[in-house]
Amino acid sequence: MSKNDYLSHALTPKDLSVINQSICEVLEANSVDDQALRRLVTQRDEFIQAYLATLSDAEKKQFSKSELPINTKLHAAVKALFTDSLSELSGLVRGLKAVKKYK
Repeated sequence: MSKNDYLSHALTPKDLSVINQSICEVLEANSVDDQALRRLVTQRDEFIQAYLATLSDAEKKQFSKSELPINTKLHAAVKALFTDSLSELSGLVRGLKAVKKYK
């Protein structure tokens, strides 16, 4: 687990950790690449679904319990990006209205 990989835990498989590290890098960039983030989150979901299918019920429960706070962090990060985008878009719309008003 990398120092700035905050989406992995003790039970995270190596391949999932690589995906998580990529997501962290995208989220920490000055300008977030929405398409790359969407692709990586989808890849992460598909990996987890396939991985869970290989585990026993007890292992699934343990992994899922460890994964829940990670999903909460990821959800909060994406929600914050969405909120920032809406705020930015709202500012652009207000600016456009002001320009039209003085045209």
